[in-house]
Amino acid sequence: MPYSSDDLARLVQDDHTGEVIDLEKKLAAQAIRDDDRAFEDLIRRVLTAWTKAFGGPNQPAVTGEALRRILAAARAGARRLLDGLADRAPAALAAGLGPALAMGVRQGGAFVRAAAGHPLRTPAVPSVSRILRDEAHRIRDMLTERRDRALFLLHPDRVSRWSHMLAGLGAARAALPAIRAHIAWVVNTAVHEGLDAVVRATAPLRLWVSEADACASCLAYTGRTARVGEPFPGGLSWDPRQRRARAAGIDGPPKHPSCRCRAVPWNEAWTTSGVPFPLALQREAHRAIAYGTGRPSESRAVRLRAARELLRTVDDLLPAVEARARAAVRAGAFAPAA
Repeated sequence: MPYSSDDLARLVQDDHTGEVIDLEKKLAAQAIRDDDRAFEDLIRRVLTAWTKAFGGPNQPAVTGEALRRILAAARAGARRLLDGLADRAPAALAAGLGPALAMGVRQGGAFVRAAAGHPLRTPAVPSVSRILRDEAHRIRDMLTERRDRALFLLHPDRVSRWSHMLAGLGAARAALPAIRAHIAWVVNTAVHEGLDAVVRATAPLRLWVSEADACASCLAYTGRTARVGEPFPGGLSWDPRQRRARAAGIDGPPKHPSCRCRAVPWNEAWTTSGVPFPLALQREAHRAIAYGTGRPSESRAVRLRAARELLRTVDDLLPAVEARARAAVRAGAFAPAA
């Protein structure tokens, strides 16, 4: 019995994406270790010293030896943590590139078996490219830039209040989410290189599968196909303000730093029970737009513009989807999920 479109969506969006997220977290944990807690401890110690010297975080600093000692401790702590991270993180990410490529090949083969109904020849795992290795080692440069920015802010000439001190320490600590984001980007790029090797070996098309809670731009791509070796169109989005009419084509996901979309092998000869898979993906995207499903980082205004555009451009919306989109546009807000 052939897989249904829902089965294929769950395989990619839930099972396979979950495996990728687990690898991202594993590599980030190896790179960052307990630096979150270490930064908390550093900020706490510096605040204790500030309070002891000047009376509390609401009190301005007094220029002198006490301020110089506190700043020296803050600068030394930030430097130590970021330099240690720069020593660990590139190696941790580089060591994960091979497993990420292998994961892409394995997941691509599993998808082909499910979509085609029988196994097809899958390729060997590609070697790690220089581009991927360079991206892994670029972490060191990123951390050097952030360290230097933090030390610049923690200069005696720039710190007279606790808020100034906290800005410098915050600039140092912001390296941690930046490193997590970079690891996620590189891991997804590597997984997709492995997946793309399966595409070239098994199918004439690549099919874009967005995340279930994808942004308005990625949702404009889901269900679209591109021939092997050809790009997807550039500049698409359900939000008209995000569109770029003359944008160059894009090779495929990841489209942006937090993107976990996939481009899976596809052949129009493959059939699924029920609604064809590309159409099912497009309907899922329509539903996500109409119901306002998305990430907190995307504003309600973006989603409302997308819902308005959905109603303007798609003539065959499912009745429930059309009703939800019209209600949201009329009210200027999306109804809470049931």
